[in-house]
Amino acid sequence: MKIVTSILVFLALSLSMTTFSEGTQPLTRASAAQVEEQLVYADFETVMNNRPVSSRGGYIQIQGGSENPGNPAKFTGMPGANDAPELVRLKADDPNKAAMFSYVLTSPNNYANVTLDIHGLPDKDGKPAPEDVSAYKHVTLQIYAKGVPPPTGVQYIRIEFTSHGQGFGIKYGFPQATFKISPTGFNTYKIPLKSLAQPSYVDRVDMKEVLKKLTSIQISVYCDNKCTPSNGTVVIDNVILTK
Repeated sequence: MKIVTSILVFLALSLSMTTFSEGTQPLTRASAAQVEEQLVYADFETVMNNRPVSSRGGYIQIQGGSENPGNPAKFTGMPGANDAPELVRLKADDPNKAAMFSYVLTSPNNYANVTLDIHGLPDKDGKPAPEDVSAYKHVTLQIYAKGVPPPTGVQYIRIEFTSHGQGFGIKYGFPQATFKISPTGFNTYKIPLKSLAQPSYVDRVDMKEVLKKLTSIQISVYCDNKCTPSNGTVVIDNVILTK
């Protein structure tokens, strides 16, 4: 797993980041363009119906889960549509936008998570639409995180490739990978798709078949094995599949 420092420098994120709001018209993309060797899954430059969508119009939402219903995971996103991430500009003079949400994971909980769920394509007949991404070998994404415990809140991020409604027989535990968050700056993380694996406690599915019928990519802050309280803010940009 390779970590590459982004050319963007966050000397003072809290001072330089500005929130962004837009109407119902799609935005002109100002960042990564689709080319033959890559698929820009989500660059957070497009808004429809007053909420961000993926690069090709797929639904994006924030959702939380926890083992203890009395201590649910909490999150904050876009004002007026709290289950959507807030769009922010990293610098006042930079037109590029990213997705931001805040979270609180509490105890006692054996597990808890807050997840950004990104559908690659618009839903069809109210269901996630599958697509074949089996030709790609890596996923890259940019992340900045801060929180308590300092400096990043949770120390690890989980990325999961899911295929719902396609006959796999599981609701969670699809092929996934975890990576440690850098304590400084806005960084790009590059993950080989061949490194994705399922948790030991779920039924096995064929990774290649999941990639042929992918419905969403999920990015989660989480805790396992008797959670300790944590909270923070995560900024995500440019989720890209590459060959």
